[in-house]
Amino acid sequence: MGQRHSPARNGLTVDQATRRLEVDAVTPVARAAFDHAGDLASRRYGRTAAVLGAVRLACRRTDARALERERLEAAFEVDPDCVIAADELLAAQVGSPAAPEEIRSLRRRLIVVRELLAAAERGSVVGPELPGSSLADAAPFLLARATDSGRDDGEGGLDEAALRAHAERLEADLEFARLGTVLGAGVEDDG
Repeated sequence: MGQRHSPARNGLTVDQATRRLEVDAVTPVARAAFDHAGDLASRRYGRTAAVLGAVRLACRRTDARALERERLEAAFEVDPDCVIAADELLAAQVGSPAAPEEIRSLRRRLIVVRELLAAAERGSVVGPELPGSSLADAAPFLLARATDSGRDDGEGGLDEAALRAHAERLEADLEFARLGTVLGAGVEDDG
């Protein structure tokens, strides 16, 4: 974690790189990747390439735009092949994200919850699509609640608080799945 404390002595920091590349949102993920294996990548490819490799990895594991080779080379006067190699080394050290099918499944369930929450906020007790739809396949238990005549507490409609809480859990699960176990834990520890 020393890379954040003495940038003049150690060179480029993750925070400086993400700011310059205008991808500040990936800072915690890039920091977790660099903290996990940045020393190894720095020894092999140089500190700048290792930091940029961590930022590049973080962009791929989140919704940030991809960092093109030319942009890295122009912004930091670094060999983009070294950055890519550092990125690959870091990726191997932090492990893979969840399987694409699992990530897609979590996204579909999150969409269903958000649609149901929007319906609940509108005061609708009927889900966004009828059973038998693709949404029903993604989260059948939620659509069953949406089309149910009432809740256990005797009130009709959807429980907005429970849907919000469920959406937050799904968002966290989706982030963890996209990042992978090591990065997810690193971001959580840093936060």
